Amino acid sequence: MNISIVGAGVSGIFAAKTLVELGHHSTIIEKKSSIGGRMATHPIGNGHADSGAQFFTVRSKELSALTDEWLESGLVKKWFGDDFPRYTGINGMGPFIKSLSEDLEISLNEQVTFLSFDQERVNVISSIRESLYDAVILTAPVPQSLKLLKNSPGVLSPSSEKILYASAFRPCLVGLISLTETLEIGEKGIISENLPDGVDKIIANDQKGISSTPVLSIYMDADWSEAHYNQVEENILEEIISSLNKILSPRIISKKLLKRWRYAEAVNVYRQPFLRLDQKPIFLAGDSFLTKNDSSGRTRVESAILSGIYTGRAVHQELSINK
Repeated sequence: MNISIVGAGVSGIFAAKTLVELGHHSTIIEKKSSIGGRMATHPIGNGHADSGAQFFTVRSKELSALTDEWLESGLVKKWFGDDFPRYTGINGMGPFIKSLSEDLEISLNEQVTFLSFDQERVNVISSIRESLYDAVILTAPVPQSLKLLKNSPGVLSPSSEKILYASAFRPCLVGLISLTETLEIGEKGIISENLPDGVDKIIANDQKGISSTPVLSIYMDADWSEAHYNQVEENILEEIISSLNKILSPRIISKKLLKRWRYAEAVNVYRQPFLRLDQKPIFLAGDSFLTKNDSSGRTRVESAILSGIYTGRAVHQELSINK
């Protein structure tokens, strides 16, 4: 069967991998020029910095088994934490997710604009083509998927629209700062306590082992990010640097970049790994769709992975029944 997956973030990639393993053909359509979503690693100066998810944790048997495989193959490493390890990509979270997607069919710089039905199949219209699929999986943040569905008459029922409207996200602003000299950040390259107001955490990517030169990733908390989100980049970076004047001297800064994540953390999560729309072959997945056994109750890399896997299995089961 032929399945379209909208969004090349973590959930989209794992949904596609699951479907391919089950014998289906999947096409991922991504509006941006790169894959991975918030599993992103950026070059800055002569170094690199993770700008989204910094690590992942493991609570489920499914991800535990996968993590053992990734450790064995040298894709990930344990960064810190003995009782509750934090794992990260050997060369960053971006290269890690890219390595997992190498055999998948992914179309970049293509935006899906409209969905409709044609004899129990889904007609997908994008910025460059129109194609029929046996099923569609939407993995963008729920507000973006909701906008697409509302622009597609007859697809979204009032009850499903009400469920999706309950979704809300908070943003995160991240300053990437390249330095001319090393600045030690904690024992393992991360600190998240006793920081100035507005600062959530600081990561030294060179200490983390993914950058050959000193580069900091400075994460601002949700309140600060909401208050400053629409300001000019240069002003935001100046305020971030100013807030760290007791830690960071401007004289050692060689380059600075800003990353804006509008949908960084879900305020309301769904206690199911996916949502199917009104018995139609359209499924929603993503990090805000949690398994019932997820004790964290919040969006994480693991929730995105499991949502993708479970949605892929559900689509396979549905298509197998309707053959």
